[in-house]
Amino acid sequence: MMLSKRLKWTAILCSILTLIVGLSLIQVHNYQQKIYRQLNYSMKLQLSIDSLRSQLWLYQEYSDKQGLIELNNRQAELAAELSQDIDWDVQQKIIIQNINRLNTNVRVLINTQNTHHSKQLDDAVNPTAERLFKTKYSMIIEEMTEEMFSLHQLSIKQAKIKQQSLLWMVGAILLLLTTLITAWSFMTLIRFRNGLYSLNQGMEALASGDLTSRIVFSDDDELSALAGNFNNMKHSLTQITVKKDSLKQEVDRQTHKLIEQQDRLIFLAEHDELTGIYNRRAFIKKIDSAIARDLRSDDQAALLFIDLNKFKQINDTLGHSVGDEVIVTLAQRLMSNLRTTDIVGRLGGDEFVVWLDLIAEPIDIDQKLTQLLNLIKQPINIGPHTLEVGASIGVSVLPKHGLSSRELISAADTAMYQAKADNSIEYCYYADDHGISTLASS
Repeated sequence: MMLSKRLKWTAILCSILTLIVGLSLIQVHNYQQKIYRQLNYSMKLQLSIDSLRSQLWLYQEYSDKQGLIELNNRQAELAAELSQDIDWDVQQKIIIQNINRLNTNVRVLINTQNTHHSKQLDDAVNPTAERLFKTKYSMIIEEMTEEMFSLHQLSIKQAKIKQQSLLWMVGAILLLLTTLITAWSFMTLIRFRNGLYSLNQGMEALASGDLTSRIVFSDDDELSALAGNFNNMKHSLTQITVKKDSLKQEVDRQTHKLIEQQDRLIFLAEHDELTGIYNRRAFIKKIDSAIARDLRSDDQAALLFIDLNKFKQINDTLGHSVGDEVIVTLAQRLMSNLRTTDIVGRLGGDEFVVWLDLIAEPIDIDQKLTQLLNLIKQPINIGPHTLEVGASIGVSVLPKHGLSSRELISAADTAMYQAKADNSIEYCYYADDHGISTLASS
């Protein structure tokens, strides 16, 4: 049998065991509720009989008509209690019927005594008749008490027998099922352990270089199918004559190739395809880390938003290939004239961004701006063409103009457009809180 089927049957047996335990507990609970209802009802009957006895004693003491009426009421209450439908056994029903019969006799005596009183309304009460009635009352009450005692004894006896039978039945079923489940699980465990042992032996043999031995498995289950596949794999390995050294070299070559491809993909994902500097996403990621570091150490930094002038004219007149050469040349100039802590990126087209990190004084920003503008304005020789471009630069300062990359880039972009709108300046700081721009002339 397949191991999956064995485990399935084990789960089914456990479910059956759980179901039987649950049903047994429900059965025990229901029977306990039945015993509780019977005992509770018996107590009510006993109280009604005791109440009837007490009223009889009062009647015997005073022998008045009011006492007789009250005795009649107590008998009616007992009759109402006896009329309730309780789940009695056969013997218990016989006892209840006897008590009901005795209570009916009490009722007959009360009616008889009422008639007797009516006939002797004007005459003196016959003492002998009264004593006879009271004696009959007492005898009936005593019989009721004896019947109630028998009912209690019978209820206790039956409850004991029923509980013992339930315990024996549930215990026998649980013992049988647990024994069956244990034996079944133990057999499954032995089979599983033997199969794993055989597979482990085969793997150890393969690890030691043995390609000829085979796993022998007699059972027909998942482990035997796995052993068969393992034997087929070893047979296939014996047909392959690739040497260990050549195989290792091939693996190393493929691994090195994958690493190079991975590095290339990472580089392309973070760098501008044309210039090789950071693209927009990678630049923002880099300056986010720099912003967090500078804010912790209370350092200043500046973001430069550079937009080239005259580039569109070059691109339109000389072609995109020449325009691309101009972009590459300017990117190389920016990279070669920045510190290792600074960051340069290309947002697209003719727009560059530069992050000047760890600025000690504001004058350092002006000096760097002047240096970068001079580099950008240097002639560019491309084939027979000598080209010159300019730039408009917007500047935002951390933490004065923003505390995030989005705020600083937006501020520098706004300042760049202010510089481009004014032909007398080449760079411009972002406006202060009152909207007045701080401009620097070229």
